[in-house]
Amino acid sequence: TSSLTFAQTSYQFQEPTEGEINEAIQKIVPVRFLINNPLYYLITFKETVNRFFQPSAAKKTEFDMVLSGKKVKEAYMPWQKGDVKNSRKTLKIYSDRVNNMVKQLEKARSQNQDVAGLVDVMAENLRLHETLFSALNEMRDLNNDSYSFNTNFELAVKSHSNAALALDKIRPGLKDRFRTVPKEATEAAQPSPSPVLGDLFEASPSFRPRRIIY
Repeated sequence: TSSLTFAQTSYQFQEPTEGEINEAIQKIVPVRFLINNPLYYLITFKETVNRFFQPSAAKKTEFDMVLSGKKVKEAYMPWQKGDVKNSRKTLKIYSDRVNNMVKQLEKARSQNQDVAGLVDVMAENLRLHETLFSALNEMRDLNNDSYSFNTNFELAVKSHSNAALALDKIRPGLKDRFRTVPKEATEAAQPSPSPVLGDLFEASPSFRPRRIIY
């Protein structure tokens, strides 16, 4: 296990297995071109146009989620080939995409759009992203920050963490699944213990506690 210190906050990654890395690569949307291919920017333009025509903030959130998976995969693949420069560039694009995803998620909630079904899908996607971040973290050299790779890596990790925290606002407890979330956030002060139901209500066959659905 290795750690990443960022703004006086520690992120603990666990070295992924080969099977976990392969799972992430297979489940994340396929990548046709990497950033060093001349056709890459044509594909990026088409993605921008397609996103513009998404009919709602919830649909834009989903679209950004899919594209962010592509970006973390596009950052991992050139890194494997020693292309640190293009991996660094793609990590910055990933960070921007995830930040947009969070903004659209918050917009969808403010407009009372249904995002409940999307939360689990987003959490699973973020888990796959984290696997590739963990793999990148194991391979990078903290003492040789060529092309300022570490700066963009940390930026991408921070965006991933913010996305996990955004999901946690909708479904409390989700942030505990992710190692990119700062330890301080997962150990935030817990609310005061609630009174035992038996102390508030007399036992009665007609009493049924309300079910809270997040």
